[in-house]
Amino acid sequence: MSKLIAMKAVYCYFLPEVRPLLKMVESRIPDSMWLVTTPAEEVRQSLESLFTPALEIPATPDGCVNIDEIHVPIIERIQNAYSGIVPGLAGFRHRYPTSGSSEGLFHILARYRSNGLESINLLSGEYEGYSAYASHMGMRTHWVDPEQTNLRKMKPGVWFISNPSARDGNILPDEILHDLCDAGHKVVLDLAYVGATNPHVFDTNHPNIDGVVMSFSKPYGVFRFRIGGFAFTRDETPSLYGNKWFKDTVRMLQALKLAESIGPCAIYPKHQPAQQEIINQLNDEFRLGIRPSDSFLLGHILDEDAQGLPPDKLAMISGYKRGNGYRLCLTPYFEMRER
Repeated sequence: MSKLIAMKAVYCYFLPEVRPLLKMVESRIPDSMWLVTTPAEEVRQSLESLFTPALEIPATPDGCVNIDEIHVPIIERIQNAYSGIVPGLAGFRHRYPTSGSSEGLFHILARYRSNGLESINLLSGEYEGYSAYASHMGMRTHWVDPEQTNLRKMKPGVWFISNPSARDGNILPDEILHDLCDAGHKVVLDLAYVGATNPHVFDTNHPNIDGVVMSFSKPYGVFRFRIGGFAFTRDETPSLYGNKWFKDTVRMLQALKLAESIGPCAIYPKHQPAQQEIINQLNDEFRLGIRPSDSFLLGHILDEDAQGLPPDKLAMISGYKRGNGYRLCLTPYFEMRER
């Protein structure tokens, strides 16, 4: 390694164990599933070899396959697969299929804006997509450093928070969310990195967690396929209602296969040793003091460690600055190891 090729943006690693599962699902979906006169039972039997127990296939009153409602049993089963690490999802009355988490975030923001919200709060160094969407809707963004601000003393507002955090790939201290919710703030929780870390309980039961979005892009590496996006909201999000028709059913079935065949708790133990090996190699070569993040995709450098680096090393990592630290995406190194 002669040059630092870690990425500044987080591009996922298309996991080798994921690839055959996607092909398997696509190859076993019968053409008849897309015909409105096909009996639902026929489709159930066709998909029986993919899922155990067999997936319930919604039917119209005359017994034909109802693709408009197929997301309902799929989301229910994915919710069950994640119930051990994301308890509370069953308490959200409204559940929508989306293309990744970004679509859900946009529509939730649009609902807030249509209800008169003029600004949102973000932790310093957060995912920039929140502020980009907000600014396009004429909303302001307040960036808040939790190390410098008493969150309980802030005027209650609406927060968009990723956990594990997009700031550095680490799981947020539980007290940050507890303090915000207990102080009357509303939180939209972005769980895009769930599954990419050691199992941790991301409790969504607090009534002030107003919405949750999930994505399979980061943990399973399916960003380019838009697989595994879901939005859970306590109040109806009217602009997402149409997704019952405008959804990719093949991608939803693939998401279910990933959730039940691999699951959110098996990814990190398998790939964390490679993360540690990559970081060890980078530190041996560049002496940057990179630490492994909770997410296997990332490494990070603490601000206090960076302050001890010489000017040439600081220049090398300047583009990786996020909030009070530095974040490096290791995806190119995972791909190099595979090759």
